[in-house]
Order: sequence, then C-alpha cells, then structure tokens
Amino acid sequence: MPLSLRLAIVLGTIASVASAQTPCHAGVRELSDPTARAQLAELAPHTSSSHDVMADGAGCTKDSLTVGDLRFPLRLIAPVVRLDYSNGVPDSRNDGEMWEGLGVNALVRVGFVFDQGIVHATVAPDVWYAQNRTFNFFRDTSGSRSPFSSNWYLPPYSIDLPTRFGASSVIGASLGQSSLWATVHDADIGISNSSQAWGPGVRGQLLLSADAPGIPRVFVRTNHPIDTRAGAWSGTAFVGTLTESPFFDNNPANDLRTLSAWTLNWSPTDSSSTVIGVAHASMRTGSIFGGAGHKLTGPSDQMNSVYARVKAPDDGLRAWVEIARAGGLPGMHQFLTVPYQGIAYLVGAERAAKFRGGTLLLTGEAADLEQPTDIRGQPTQDFYTSNDIPQGWTQRGQLLGDGIGPGANSQWVSLDWVTPTRSTGVFVERVRWNEDAFLRQYLPFLNRHDVTMRVGIRGGTVYRGQQITVELSGGRRLNYLFQNGTYIPGLNTEDVTVTELRVSLVPFEHRGQ
Repeated sequence: MPLSLRLAIVLGTIASVASAQTPCHAGVRELSDPTARAQLAELAPHTSSSHDVMADGAGCTKDSLTVGDLRFPLRLIAPVVRLDYSNGVPDSRNDGEMWEGLGVNALVRVGFVFDQGIVHATVAPDVWYAQNRTFNFFRDTSGSRSPFSSNWYLPPYSIDLPTRFGASSVIGASLGQSSLWATVHDADIGISNSSQAWGPGVRGQLLLSADAPGIPRVFVRTNHPIDTRAGAWSGTAFVGTLTESPFFDNNPANDLRTLSAWTLNWSPTDSSSTVIGVAHASMRTGSIFGGAGHKLTGPSDQMNSVYARVKAPDDGLRAWVEIARAGGLPGMHQFLTVPYQGIAYLVGAERAAKFRGGTLLLTGEAADLEQPTDIRGQPTQDFYTSNDIPQGWTQRGQLLGDGIGPGANSQWVSLDWVTPTRSTGVFVERVRWNEDAFLRQYLPFLNRHDVTMRVGIRGGTVYRGQQITVELSGGRRLNYLFQNGTYIPGLNTEDVTVTELRVSLVPFEHRGQ
C-alpha cells in the first residue's frame, strides 16, 4: 500500500476520534503572477512574518476565499481563471501549473474545501490549454533526446527544460492546489499537490517557487509561528516525487525523482518586521513512492539557501535578499579561496507612499544565476543543471526555482497606484538568458548576448470578492539564441518582437494573518 494512502487512512482515523473543532478554515492561494495589491498587503503591520516566505497554495486561512457559510464543512472555492496571449517567443514564467506557449493559453481552477474536526482538505484541480504555435528554435540533434529539449543543456550541463511542449496544442489537467491534512496541536500533517514558494522574492524564489507545477508529497509543517523565549519559529518539511516531461529523453527508468526539502525561519516575534530563514533540498533519481521499478539510485544533488526580509510598515519600506548555493556546503579551503562558486542571489526592495486617494508603490528586484568561469582546475556547473541527474531541478519540464533559468540574470522595476478597489501601474524588465551556455559557444562576442527588454502596463479592480487584473507588455528579444551575424559570416541577426497580454480572475486576498 503506498505511503500516501496509509497516511490518508491515519488522518481519517484521527478525525473520527477528534471531538474539538479547530479554528482552521481551509483555503487556496494563488502564488504565481503576483499583483501590486498582493505586494501592498504584505507590507501591512501585524501580519505573520512567515506567511509569505513559506507560502503554500493550500492551507489554513483567515481570508474569505471560499463561497458559502463557514459553519458548514463543505464550501466551494472562489474560481481562478487565467488567460494569456503571447507572440514572438514563449516566456513561460510565473505561470504555475500552465506552460505558456505562443498564441492563446488558459487555465481554470474550480473545486471545494472541507473542514471537519482536525481534518481539512482542498480539492482544487487545474485544467489548462496552450495553443503552442510554431516558432523558430534550435532542435536537439543528439539523437538520445526529444528534438524539443534544449540543445544548450547536454551533459554535463543537463536539464529537462523543453524549448517547446511538442508540435501541437497542449491540454493538461492535474490535482492543482489539492491537499489533505490533519491539524495536531501546532502542526499540520498531510499529503498535497499544491504549489509552494519559499523565500521573500516578489517575482521569484531561488530554491523553490510557484513557477513549476506542484509536487505530490507527504509533508509536515507548523500551522502558526511557535513563540519561544528565543523568538517565533516556523517550518515545513516534505518528501515528494518529481516527474520528467514528455519532451526530454527516451529512458523510462529515470522518469521519477525524489525531492526531500525543509525550510525553517525565525522572527523576534510573530508579528515582527524581520524574518530570517534557511532552506535545504536534496534530489535523487527514483521514487520512494514508485514501487520496485523506481528504486532510489545514484548520487544526490543538493541545494541550500538563506533568506531574509525586513520591513518598516509605518514608513512603507520593505527589503529582501535570498542567496542559494548548488551542491553541498563548501569546505573551508573553497570557502576561503572561491566563496562565490555555485552561488546565485536575489535582492529587492519596495517603497509605499500613502496619499489621500491611494498608495504609490515602487518595486525593484534583481536576480543573478550566472556562474563564474575563472575557477581553474574545477569545472563550473550551470545553476539548476546537473551532471548526475539528467532532469536537473525541474518538475514536468518547468523550473522548480526562478523562472529566468540557468545562467540568466534579470532586473525588474514597477510603479503602481493602488486604491481600495483599483490599481494601475507601469513596469520595465531586462533579462539576459542562458549566459553560461553562451560562453561555451563558438566566438562568444559581446554583441551576441541573448537579452529581452520589455515595458508594460497593468491594472486591476476588485469586484464581488474577485480580483480582475490585466497586463499588457511589449519589447524586443535581441540576438535570440545568440544569433548575430556582425562578425560571423553566414549567421543572421535575429531580433524578435515579443508581446504578451494577460488577464486573470483570482480571489481577493486580504492576507490578514
């Protein structure tokens, strides 16, 4: 009998003997594609420090994210609808379960939540569609992998990151934000498929983000910060199964991997303006839930991160940082000589200025995943890729961490005007893609960097408990796939116009924790 089923039976047995109702009301959160209103809500005073640096798409909530009377155990969740139209080349970031290809993309989530005694559940499946129109890209010609897999990332820099999800439209369905757990004192114990985001970043997180589909897992977590004389502590840990995409290799023996991970964060008090955390993850080929045909094999890959966030709600200020390192902890010799090997970082800050009619919110965030090339005698490894596990740090072909991907860096600045019911804003973004792979190419001249520059406008309104947002952006991807013919005869310069329109309908979340 699978371990997940055994756990479900145990939870049901506990519920049958429980006599006291818990204050938990199960709910579903939308973690991908953050809005200005959600950012501003995180700046509010007296909010739990751990609520957004250890975020889970399914859990207990004080917000009104369901339809129905809270006195009844079964309630509908408020629906989620996301529509996207993109042109040029795909940019599948901040999209969660859905992979956004060229053309029309859509995701719909409906379902219900259940609370009975100490047992809570969310049944919130996702159904998504990608038109996945054709575009020009370099196919993998190695013969051992799908032609849609990325030809930049062959061993020893291997990763399951398809350039395109097949040659036709794609329809997908999954358990989405579904979860089942029991509340036992200060802890939740259960099984889940929901999204997670560990870290303080707004646009992404380095170790674990909502950029990829959820991980089927068994978990334990604190259901609120635990106050001690040494401060308030929160944490979560899980063991789950990662799945290969259909567009990678032809070896069914390595389709499943096991990911075990934990994060622990500390604040001076539950409502403190400061939170500091650490996180660890370890991945191996095979699955402890997959039976004899998928036994754990080979070495493990590790990743560690530390993060911190400080905010001053009265002054409207917030700043954050996350630093991650691929591989095990460095030895003293390496730490003293090359402390930056395997390091990636993310930093950000925002300032909210209140006026009579609303709040002006300025946000900036930068991430850098590029790896140094000046370490002699020791090969570098692109962030998220692996020499031991072919799929790298991915789930179903999408990155577990920051969506900009291996060897990339990005900068984002936005300015939004937010009122109690509406928001409008502008933003600008720069992304340099696959830089580490670029430096391995023939003649990596300065004019061949693959860079996207885009600007956009966005706005939203709250109507009957639902938040409707619209985002329109446009720009250019310069030297797409390092194609610039200035100094290389026979190579054309490829600058691609990129446009995107996103429309989302998500529950309005007060974040009042």
